[in-house]
Formats: sequence, C-alpha cells, structure tokens
Amino acid sequence: MQKEWSSFRITLLLYLVVLILPFSFYFVYTSFKTMQNDTRIVRQSSWLSGSMNHLAIDPAGKNNQQTIKKIDQTLNEISVWTEKNSDSELYIGAESISKDFSHVNVCWQSYKDSLSSQQALQCYNVTENMAVIIEKMVYLKQKKIINIFYVSLTLAMILLLLVIYLVRVYIHIQMQKHAIHDHESKLFNKKYFLAELHSTFSRSQRHENPLSLLFVSLNGFTNKTYDQKTKSNLMKALGEIFTSVTRNSDITCKYDENHFAVLLPLTDREHALILEGRLKEALNNHDFKVRPEMEFSFVTTEANAKETEEAFIGRTKSSLV
Repeated sequence: MQKEWSSFRITLLLYLVVLILPFSFYFVYTSFKTMQNDTRIVRQSSWLSGSMNHLAIDPAGKNNQQTIKKIDQTLNEISVWTEKNSDSELYIGAESISKDFSHVNVCWQSYKDSLSSQQALQCYNVTENMAVIIEKMVYLKQKKIINIFYVSLTLAMILLLLVIYLVRVYIHIQMQKHAIHDHESKLFNKKYFLAELHSTFSRSQRHENPLSLLFVSLNGFTNKTYDQKTKSNLMKALGEIFTSVTRNSDITCKYDENHFAVLLPLTDREHALILEGRLKEALNNHDFKVRPEMEFSFVTTEANAKETEEAFIGRTKSSLV
C-alpha cells in the first residue's frame, strides 16, 4: 500500500506541474492584454491633451467639431480605465486618478458650453497633468507585471526541477527496493533469496522433498579490509565463480557483507556436499591477487521436517567455523 501511495503522490505532483502550465499561459495572456490596453490608454490620454491644445491654438478650425466628437468618445473610454484603477496603489498624483479625470471632464464640459480658447487651454493643462500621471502609473504597473512574471517563471522552474529531482529519487528508490540482484556480485540479493527460501521451503515440507543450504563465509573480510575498488573487483570475481559452479536451479545470493548462500532445491546433503567440494576447490585455487589472501569457511545442511525456515538458516550459519 505504501508503494502505491508513493506512486500516486508522484503522479499527482506531475499532474499539478502540468496543470500549472495552462494557468501560466493564461497569466501571460491576461498580463499582455492588460499591458496592451494600458498602452492604448496612454496613447489616448496623450492624444487628448494634444487635441485640447490644438483647440486652444485654433479655436475656429474647420475640423474642430470632429475633434470634439472624438474627444468625447476618448473620454468615455478613458473613464472606464480610470474607474478600474481608482484605488490603485501606483497612483502618484495628489488625489486619485478618478478625481483627476473628473477635473478633466468638468473642464471639458465647460469648454463645450463656452467654446473658449482660454477654457481649452485650461483643459489642456489638467489633461496633460492626467496624461503624465497615467503614463507613470502604466509604467509602474507594467514593471510590476514583468517582475511578477519573472518571479513566477523562476518559481515554476524551481518547482519543475524539484519534481524532476523527486521523480529521479523515487525511481532510484523503487529500483533499489524491487531489485533482485546484488549490484557488485551480480548474484541474487538477500531479499530475493529469503523470498525464494520461503516458497521453496514450503514446497519441500509439503511434498517431503529434500532441500539443502550451503553457506560460505569470507573469513576476516570487512569493508575496511580492502579499498572500495579492490572490494568491488573481489565481489565481481566471487560472483563469477559462484555462477560457474552452481546449477541453474540453485538460488545463489550474496547474503550479507561476508556471507554467500546457495539454496539447493530437491537436493539432499550428500549431493549438496559434492557442490560444496567443487565450490571449495574453485575458490581456494583462484588467485584473487589481494593481500591479505582470501580465506573461506563452508557449511552445508539439509532441512528437516520439524524446523522452520528461520531455524534452518540459523542452524546453518551457526555451524560455520
């Protein structure tokens, strides 16, 4: 159950990362749409002040009526933006952007009533002030959006790298957890050996078949006896010798740091001793080219009907000299 839950968590984490992508794209899309709209408002406010300045300079221009209509339309569009940004923390004026726009709108209505060039000049001044404030607000807003974008991108990359790392760690742990071979000797590991012993021992007891167990001890061998490279070469050589001497039906494993075990199904002790002799000859005659030289102890036992598999292993190991 723990393995399944771990797999579920890893899969869920991957799905969450994948789901972040559409949200990221949506954030980028809305951010650029906002920046595009804000840039349009900056252009409109700048055009607005320029148009009012033109009305003040040329109050009798032949296109003034068209300009007035376009200014009305532009003010309506800007009013929507100023209403949305009325409480913006990026405002740098004296009151609020809504009130600045209100001043512009009041001044403009007065101009339309009087069509006075003096009034148009006054409208130009308040509109120019509003245009400058809008431009600075938009600049600060876009800068903030860009900073948020980069921070979000950085966090997304960190999260992605973290997920990749966790997946790699999980895969490595699972490979180790479910591996059946020892990495150095290439023989079966203890976990697989005990699982095979359990099933083989049960069949042997149920069908009254002979079952023998051979243990080989590496005398005086510890992790400190040889350096890591020498130890790895020794384990590889020992694995090759065990593999060449034992049968395909035998279960050979590296039991622990200095013990190897061979499980011999359907084999009584008399025939198991034959294998022990061949293995003893192969190990003792092999030149491992190390100092101190390798020394081995051997013991072979046969299971009896009155003991458990744990007792079988314990009896075999305790018989080692």
